[in-house]
Amino acid sequence: MTSFNRIYAATLFISTLGLASCSKDDEVAPTTPALRSKMEYSALTGTTPYTTSFKAADGTSTVDLGTAAVRLDMFSELNSYMATVAVAAPATPATLDITKLRNLYTNTNAPFANAALNTSGVQLRDKTAASFSDANAAPVRAYMDAKLTELATASQSVNQVATPGTAGRLGRYLVDGNGFEVNQIIQKGLLGALLLDQIGNVLLTPASLAVDNSKVVAGKTYTEREHAWDLAYGYLTANATMTTDIALTPRERFLAGYLNEKNGPASPGVYLAFLKGRAAIVNNDEATLKAQADIIRTELEKTIAKSAVSYLTNWKAAADPAVKAHALGEGIGFVYSLRFCTKSGADAAWADGVLNNLTAGSQGAWTMTNAQANAAVTAINTKFSL
Repeated sequence: MTSFNRIYAATLFISTLGLASCSKDDEVAPTTPALRSKMEYSALTGTTPYTTSFKAADGTSTVDLGTAAVRLDMFSELNSYMATVAVAAPATPATLDITKLRNLYTNTNAPFANAALNTSGVQLRDKTAASFSDANAAPVRAYMDAKLTELATASQSVNQVATPGTAGRLGRYLVDGNGFEVNQIIQKGLLGALLLDQIGNVLLTPASLAVDNSKVVAGKTYTEREHAWDLAYGYLTANATMTTDIALTPRERFLAGYLNEKNGPASPGVYLAFLKGRAAIVNNDEATLKAQADIIRTELEKTIAKSAVSYLTNWKAAADPAVKAHALGEGIGFVYSLRFCTKSGADAAWADGVLNNLTAGSQGAWTMTNAQANAAVTAINTKFSL
């Protein structure tokens, strides 16, 4: 055997031995090239600002809350307009214009006081139940459309006292002929149908977080994965640092506010999960990323469930008809939102079962019983292990 042949044979033997000794369990999955310097999770705390802590090598922020923050502001204006029917006496409340309500929901005909919202090119309605198929999203959007119409109709009676079958005010709250405070049902329903659905069922699912993280989006400072995570944060809060103490003002809006109120010590955990998850994207740490997404989705779903139970319990305990009506409106809206708690195994059929049993009766809230509320509370507690 020539010298060359001996060297070739030895090399072939070593290569073959290496292949034989490497099982699939030993293979290392390819990693995404790192774009950023590694971040230390231990450096992140409840006071670490989200929007300024994630930067490119040149110091430019890679965080952009984008259309999520825009929609949060749109929601605020819609909610403020709906709330004009709930004012303290002796002020005279105004009726609501159904055209304006619809325009605020669909961003049509420049309805917003904030001109930037009118020209943003986005709206609330098309992101309502966006994780659902078109066929399943249509009933949710139709439900919201119908509730806006019911609210406008009820507002025509805003200056008279409500009685069974007749819309009007109970104290400072406007209710429809069935005794339901419709603006609260809309607001709490959209906490699930818009905010929770976008965060948990659109942006933080495993499929959404599998988007590209190897390069920045053309013309931007962030990767697709970084931006998906940032949008999820933006649907929760537009603040640089999320407030987790309900004693501080101003309080967080909407879902973040109820997270703080109902989850107590768990609410700082959600903010930390957002920080650690964003750092995990920087670090290409898939396990930590998934763990933080699971924390966020689970705790936000529990927020919806705990809120539903809390307000139904308040309805039972209250003696004042106005207080009862307000608690029930919020409770019904949260029960409707339970259909978007998909990580906990809830769906539209289950949520409708709870809701229909709760509101069954020829006169709605006027004849609702403690037994109906108890049945709803038990079903929710069981489903969410509260």
